[in-house]
Amino acid sequence: MTPLEIGYLMVAGVIVLLALGIPVALSLLAVGASGLFAIRGVRGTEFLLESLPYTSVANLALIVIPLFILMGHFAFSAGLSEKAYKAAKAWVGHIAGGLPIATVFACAGFATVCGSSVATAATISKVTVPEMLRAGYNQRLAAGPVAIAGALGILIPPSGILVIYSIATNVSVSDLFIGALIPGILTAIVYAFGIYFMVRRDPELVKRTRIPKASWGERAKATAAAWEVVVLFLVVIGCIYTGVATATEAAGIGAALALVFALLRKGQKGTIWKGLVETGSSTASIFLLMIASAVFSVALGTTQLPTVLAEAVTGLNLSPAVLLLLLIVPYLILGCLIDGISMIFITMPVVFPIIEAAGIHPVLFGIFVTKLVEVGAVTPPVGINVFVVQGSVPGLKLGEIFRGVIPFILMELGLIGLMIAFPQIVTGVL
Repeated sequence: MTPLEIGYLMVAGVIVLLALGIPVALSLLAVGASGLFAIRGVRGTEFLLESLPYTSVANLALIVIPLFILMGHFAFSAGLSEKAYKAAKAWVGHIAGGLPIATVFACAGFATVCGSSVATAATISKVTVPEMLRAGYNQRLAAGPVAIAGALGILIPPSGILVIYSIATNVSVSDLFIGALIPGILTAIVYAFGIYFMVRRDPELVKRTRIPKASWGERAKATAAAWEVVVLFLVVIGCIYTGVATATEAAGIGAALALVFALLRKGQKGTIWKGLVETGSSTASIFLLMIASAVFSVALGTTQLPTVLAEAVTGLNLSPAVLLLLLIVPYLILGCLIDGISMIFITMPVVFPIIEAAGIHPVLFGIFVTKLVEVGAVTPPVGINVFVVQGSVPGLKLGEIFRGVIPFILMELGLIGLMIAFPQIVTGVL
């Protein structure tokens, strides 16, 4: 059997194991080790398996992962999600669809200090969904926006998914954060306009859900109360954008600052400890995926399959736009079945060489993949954000939440098409 044939068998093997419900890390590790054994024999496989698990994670720069996760937990403990919502509500709560729109902007605000889709959806939904239901919004309009807007946590810097993409592809995380800022803001604005026009179609709903307009004094007070969100965002992202600190250093500064904010809030010691434990657990899971992905990538690279596929795609003379459009379908299917981190580690060894050969900017592709991960976060059967929102607010029906996110999925696909047509939205600021 030729190495190339072994490569095809490896890809098929991963698909079969995932279909059988085997965890992603174990699937990649088992197939990668088997591929190495088939190509290099016992001694070569033994040598690589002795060194790869250490070398794939023994990098000081990887400390950015637990630090950004920790910053998100401390930001939650400090009550920043609630403060972001109250500030957004003071400014836009009185317009048609004001509360769902405020929820979108609150998610965007909290995303600037969190970096996690699940954490953003969970924390914001507890604050906003009950209030929207009391105000007269149906479950679709109350829960749908927070489920999809929670996904902004993986797009707006500091984004955990972009950090993972950076690790998987060796693309600068600072460039990814810079490239993600405009798409993140644009996404929040499109969601807000979408909600406004959806609500405006039902005059009775507009009348029933309208709340009094906040005075300028109330707006100023609510905005001032959210000062920690602004400070944390400016310190972390400002340090990265200006070059004062690397992403790793900025993550450390942000985690320390968020801890101070959490300690200033009474009764949060238990929450802080829980955040430390969950950070350790999440980091261990990610590192196991990284080790498994490294073994799989080395084995697949040995078969020359990525190189052969890249040359084949280059030979088709597809434009970058057409290639990206063709990649939407497989990524949408994967997003329905596995989480975003796993999706990146599984696909990058095969897809990224093709992207490089086609001349597609790696930062543009990173934002492209992140947007599709956003869609996957609300698409059944996995749709983790939908389940998180349902679990955070008792009484919500799963079907209603899934129906509520459908218009936003269409908006997401439209935004992805816009980025493909005008890549300067991402690359113009680099």
